[in-house]
Amino acid sequence: MIYSWKRIVKHGLPLLTVAVVIEIFAGQILQGRQDMLILFPVFLISIPVINSIGGNIGSVLGARLASGLHVGYITISLKDKEMHENLFYSLLIGFITYIILAIVIYYLALLGGLRMGIGLIEFVAILVSTGFLLICVVALMSVLTAFLSFKRGLDPDDVVAPVVTTVGDTLGIIFLFLLIGVVGI
Repeated sequence: MIYSWKRIVKHGLPLLTVAVVIEIFAGQILQGRQDMLILFPVFLISIPVINSIGGNIGSVLGARLASGLHVGYITISLKDKEMHENLFYSLLIGFITYIILAIVIYYLALLGGLRMGIGLIEFVAILVSTGFLLICVVALMSVLTAFLSFKRGLDPDDVVAPVVTTVGDTLGIIFLFLLIGVVGI
C-alpha cells in the first residue's frame, strides 16, 4: 500500500466532515443542558476528562490493533486472542483511571471552593459509570472500525482515531446526562 498525503486527504475528508457535524450535535446537547451544568459545575469540569480518557483509550486500542493487523500478529477475527487481551487491558486501564480521576476532580473542586451540591460517592458513581459505559462502546467501535477499514483496504490509523474520538465525545456527554438523570440529580 502506497501512502501519500493526497490519498489520506481523499479518504479522510469525508469522514472528518461527518465527524464535525456530529461534534456540533454534541455541542448542542451541552448548550441545552447548561442550566444543570451551572448548578453542578463539577460536572462541567469533568466533561473534558470523560471525553479525553475515552478517546485516548479508544485511539490507543485502535493504534495497537492497526499495528497488529499491519504486522500480522492480529487477524480479522473476533476470536483473536491478541485482540481480546488488548481489549481487556484497555477496559481495565480505563476503569481504574476513571476511579482515580473522579476522586481527584471531586477533591480539587472542593479545594478550589467550587459549589458541589453532590456527595463524593454519588459523583464517583456517576463519573465511573459514565466512563466505563463510554470505554465499552469506544473499545467496540475501535475494534470494528480497525477491522472493517483494514478489510476494505483503508489504513486503520487514518480511520479509527476520528471515529473513536467523535463517538467518544458525543456518547460521553449523552451517557453523563443519562446517568445524572438515573441518579436523580
